[in-house]
Amino acid sequence: MRSEEWFKKIFDRHYDPLRNYLYYLSGDIQWSDDAVQDLFMLVWERRDELKEETLGAYMFRAAKNYFLKRKRHESVHLKFEKSLPQGEQAAQHGEPMETDEFDRLLQANISRLPERCRTVFLMSRIDEMSNLQIAGNLNITVKAVEKQITRALQLLRRNLENN
Repeated sequence: MRSEEWFKKIFDRHYDPLRNYLYYLSGDIQWSDDAVQDLFMLVWERRDELKEETLGAYMFRAAKNYFLKRKRHESVHLKFEKSLPQGEQAAQHGEPMETDEFDRLLQANISRLPERCRTVFLMSRIDEMSNLQIAGNLNITVKAVEKQITRALQLLRRNLENN
């Protein structure tokens, strides 16, 4: 039977990489934190069944599956929302944006970037990885990394100017 000490070691080693991975996929840091907590609950419940040598791969696969499950759920929810009549939105044009409002808007726009574009952008801006490092991690060319970063910046700029 594996101990709490074993679990703490696994938690310390894998928490940040899993959270970052889910953040890159989802664009939602709060959801990513919650999802990683759920994944570690699963690891604790199955601690005696899991193999030490494949634990990292298992956790990343479980994280990807957790994300995909969320996307399927959002898709169903979005279809339902689109079927409802839309209410009027109060638009405040011309007023300066508060910092908190801008941060919220920026996070929302980052989360709406296409998956590959968002992943590359966040690896560049959050993890401060070089284009060469990103290309190596994602098995793409440096030129593709540059193109994705440029695309992300263009989309963010356009979307933020429209809000």
